[in-house]
Amino acid sequence: AAAAAPSAGSHARAKGRAAWMPARGAGGPMASFAAGRRPQQLRLKPVKEAASSSSGPLTTKVHFRVAYEQVNLGESVRVVGNHPLIGDWVPENGLKLTTTEDIFPCWISCEQIVFESNFQVQYKYVVVGEDGQLRAWEDYTGNRTFLTSGAEMAVEDDEGQYRQFVANGEDDDEEEDADLVEPVLTIKTPEMRKLMFDHKMSMVNDLEGSFKIGIHDTVFMVALSLPIKLIRGEGGSWQLDNKAPSDGRNFAWLPLVREFRERTKKRVVCVGWPGVHVDSFREKAEIERLLAKHDYIPVFPPQQDFDKYVSFCTTFLWPVFHDVMMFFQTSKPLAFDEQGWAAYQYINNLYANAVVPHTHETDLIWIHDYHLLMTSTFISRKLVKANIGFYLHTPFPSSDSFKSLPIREELLSGMLCTDQIGFQFFAYARNFLISVKRVCGHDPSFKAGGFFGLECNGRHIMIRVAHFVYPYLDTKQVVLATPVQRQAVQVRSLFKDKIIFVSMDRCDNLSGLVPKFRAFKRFLYQNQQYKGKAVLVQYTFESASGYDSTDCLLSTLKDKADGLLEVASDGDLAITPMEGGTDASNGDIFLRIEKVSRDDRLALFRAGDVLLDTSVKAGLNLMPFEFISAHHDEEEHPLGVMPSAVIISEFSGCSRVLLGSIRVNPWNTADLVSACKRAIEMDPTEKKEFHICNLQYVSGSSPFEWFKDFLEDLRRNRKKEGMRFEAVGFGAKIRHIAMTQNFQKLPTESVMAAYRNAKNRVLLFDNEGTLASDTRNLFREYGAPKGDVSDLKSHGSAPDERVLECLRTLCQDQRNTVVILSGRDQNMLDQWFGSVPRLGLAAERGFYYRLPMTGNTWHCMQTNPDYTWQSYAFEIMRQYVKRTQGSFIESKGSALVWQYRDADQHFGSWQAKELSTNLKDLLFGFDVEIVNGKGHVEVKLRGVNKGVACTRVLAKVTQLFGEVDFVLCIGDDRSDEAMFEALTAYFGNDEEGNDSTSSQVSTTDETSEGARSEIDAAARGVATGSSPLSSPSTSDPTIPRTSDTLGSLGLAKGRTGGRGGGFGGAGTLSSLGSLNNMGAMGAGGPLGGGDRSLARLGSGNLSFGGSGGLGGSGVLEDLSGGGGGGHQKVFSCTVGRKPSAAKFYLDDVDEVSELLGSLKSQHDRRSKEVPQSYHTWSGGDMRKGMRVGSMPALSSLAYGAPTARPKP
Repeated sequence: AAAAAPSAGSHARAKGRAAWMPARGAGGPMASFAAGRRPQQLRLKPVKEAASSSSGPLTTKVHFRVAYEQVNLGESVRVVGNHPLIGDWVPENGLKLTTTEDIFPCWISCEQIVFESNFQVQYKYVVVGEDGQLRAWEDYTGNRTFLTSGAEMAVEDDEGQYRQFVANGEDDDEEEDADLVEPVLTIKTPEMRKLMFDHKMSMVNDLEGSFKIGIHDTVFMVALSLPIKLIRGEGGSWQLDNKAPSDGRNFAWLPLVREFRERTKKRVVCVGWPGVHVDSFREKAEIERLLAKHDYIPVFPPQQDFDKYVSFCTTFLWPVFHDVMMFFQTSKPLAFDEQGWAAYQYINNLYANAVVPHTHETDLIWIHDYHLLMTSTFISRKLVKANIGFYLHTPFPSSDSFKSLPIREELLSGMLCTDQIGFQFFAYARNFLISVKRVCGHDPSFKAGGFFGLECNGRHIMIRVAHFVYPYLDTKQVVLATPVQRQAVQVRSLFKDKIIFVSMDRCDNLSGLVPKFRAFKRFLYQNQQYKGKAVLVQYTFESASGYDSTDCLLSTLKDKADGLLEVASDGDLAITPMEGGTDASNGDIFLRIEKVSRDDRLALFRAGDVLLDTSVKAGLNLMPFEFISAHHDEEEHPLGVMPSAVIISEFSGCSRVLLGSIRVNPWNTADLVSACKRAIEMDPTEKKEFHICNLQYVSGSSPFEWFKDFLEDLRRNRKKEGMRFEAVGFGAKIRHIAMTQNFQKLPTESVMAAYRNAKNRVLLFDNEGTLASDTRNLFREYGAPKGDVSDLKSHGSAPDERVLECLRTLCQDQRNTVVILSGRDQNMLDQWFGSVPRLGLAAERGFYYRLPMTGNTWHCMQTNPDYTWQSYAFEIMRQYVKRTQGSFIESKGSALVWQYRDADQHFGSWQAKELSTNLKDLLFGFDVEIVNGKGHVEVKLRGVNKGVACTRVLAKVTQLFGEVDFVLCIGDDRSDEAMFEALTAYFGNDEEGNDSTSSQVSTTDETSEGARSEIDAAARGVATGSSPLSSPSTSDPTIPRTSDTLGSLGLAKGRTGGRGGGFGGAGTLSSLGSLNNMGAMGAGGPLGGGDRSLARLGSGNLSFGGSGGLGGSGVLEDLSGGGGGGHQKVFSCTVGRKPSAAKFYLDDVDEVSELLGSLKSQHDRRSKEVPQSYHTWSGGDMRKGMRVGSMPALSSLAYGAPTARPKP
């Protein structure tokens, strides 16, 4: 077993052997080493790293530890192996290990050895003397081996003793006080302290690992618009503006991308709308050539479609993601914009088409914000292994709001097509997780190292919570620039000797502008001492985002404002009175309505004393960060303003991190008034402490680290190699499923071919969800059950008559053993399947079973099972049903299940955890298991599952009829996974020698050279008549099973011999075909030994003569049975395309019925092909109406043209 990289503090032990290098002993490389001769080296080359670099880091640090006591004074232990770092199999050059009196007999490596990743290391331990010469090789058969993986790993060949020393200590003198005093390891040497420190740190570092972006990987940044601005130059040609756009986050993206390129030397390509609409192909080509030089890829959407798309984003998605549901919660709800939704999907597809031609599966694609929620869907359709990340810069709505959307599944599907999803704060991630749980049913999962995410159809989608980091250093330089300083002086001069409350918001109802103006007016009214000494300066702009017209809002704001700030003809700011006003210099609220540049914003914040934010809902809100950055040098502020203060709405995301701010509820006017007063009257020392707290957070965060960490986590969660990913569904609702490479749809033709050629078949079926539709969710007992546990009812679905007819036909074939495994009780299975003769039934997941070869008697897995635990479990479950709406109790005979699939999933899961704990305490001492599954808590007898039942069926069939050479196992739910796992354990994973399904089908070929010699000997005995045939009633397990062909002549499970009969004469054996479990000849010469002795006879010349045996000169030329070749064909199949332990899948119950119909047709067709004079001993090919066992004597049978008896 190869050593794996340690995970969650545990280290794998490296052991193994290599056939090419035996242990010490006579001969072999070990002996030549001991004799001083260098052996012939077999050097394993490291596995070549894939171009994707997805196999992890390029190197792996390795620590060695071994427990070795057979060392004399002056001797030491070394590691020697197939790498130059460990001596290249030369003991004198091996890696030295060390020990101390604290840890002996453990020997550990003092230094880390750095191997190539994915290198197959083979090694052994040797003892060397003080002179470094070899003394002895370790007594270990073969070579130890492990595969390097991860950033760092520890190879433990000491049975964990070293970790035990580190964790528990080894002070043997105080054993009697062990119960009173916790043992502590005393480190006696500095070397040991360092070794322990390195060991502990390696364990911590392994939790996170090291995932670096490959040197050839490209980062694609996909956003609505490019972080650049195009302008027309002289002559009408397009040029890039040297100044970055100041709207949105674009002012931060451009310097951030440039910094990342310079510091990491990685290529970053930005994809987005260039900000202009052009129609001619010539201009598009010109812009593409211009932007390609700077690694920009423009998207040119048709303007009409783009306008519909922007309108849909701003009037529907923007308010919805901010929990505004005015569309559905008014007396006149608006109809859903179908055309806007179509335009949204079309534009998202355009962005995806712009990315796909330039990328490959190892690149990192980072999509930004709600404008492009569906882009990942279209990219993953074309690149199923694309490494896609998505970051939502807005809040995510509550689950109640989100589930009201008519496109909720489509939006979630787009987000779930990614590998990593980023949110500003956990509150938004929590809303997303709840929505996914309630709409899609996926549960969150947590991993060591602080990672969490979603398990979604075999894929792990990582959730990362980290808000966008404001570029403090860049802003600091802009604030100190001359333009900002000059404009700040202008603003300050307009409101000289006044306390300036400042704010910058978009003009929509989410900004809370009306509550802000109302509260400020009341503040001045209640605090007359500040009347004329405090003003509110509000900058706002008409935004494209919003769910209603801004005209009405602007009109209201103008009515409440006392003056307007406008740019005069000389370029300076000036105060303009409102309509009807005369002098606005003594006003209280001043309004500036226009989209200002970043310099203007920073100048306003630089001049302000208090920031007043009253956002009703904001994802992050960068304005407080800008205000704090503008006051970075407050102690040396040249304007001489008072110490600044920040008032933030608790509904702004930044209020969670700017702890030095005054948090307010904008809907509470009194709260706002108190906050304004406190901001002015706060003690300067306290105000300074608050400001330092905020400034430390803003200045201590790095946009580069935020950018890099997201990409490294995205790289960490890249889709695994060796997995196959498929898109299931239609339109925008597709979902991606991860499966192993060999998981594919059940190949019906291969199943039919294997079925035809097989002699001993086992067919295992689940019922509900496999043979019949699963309608269990339609039946539920409401309220707490009355009575006791025996009164519980069970509901299920019976198969239809067509399925029953197929089962009847399959059961008529004596080569088939058909078993139905269900969770229902015996009575229900008898009621459903009682009309099918020779059908095996396993009720209550195999606790009770009835097999065709055991008659109609039900058997139980346990003798006198104890059911007293059910009364206790039933009573406590009934209590939880009373208090958990939507839950109920279901009886499965030997199991009780508390179902909460119809309850609220979160409340149900909380109750389930508590119920599980109570059940474990209550049922302690009973031989039961408590399973907390998805949507249920089950109490069942220990060791009872379909996997155990499946294994018992196979063992029984093998014991009675010989080796099983065909297995078809189909199920649909979690309980059936135990069957699939049992098949894998029973038959193994040897897939060698298979046909086109070799990557799926488990095969076993036991016909070795030794077995073939036994077959030849048995054949010679038959030919000479020296090997009589006996007829045991069952197979003798002491006889080794060879092949299922007549190559073994049926001797694998039976003995030859018996009186009065045998194979005699001088007949020759020219070819051996397919006879299965041929029995013996008893008195009188009939061929006995069970009804499966002779599965099929071909068209060879075989004559049976005499009164007791196979005599004369008959020639056994060919007995062909379809060429099974001794291979076992095992088909495990799940219903529904989902992650499973099965090797194959079928889509639904109808496909299972079609497969059964095909098997029935095969049986009917073969029955019609059998001639009237054709009889078999096994009954496998009997025509309808023939009685099993009505077999003639051997002397009366003839196959082909009779051969003449040779003259004496």
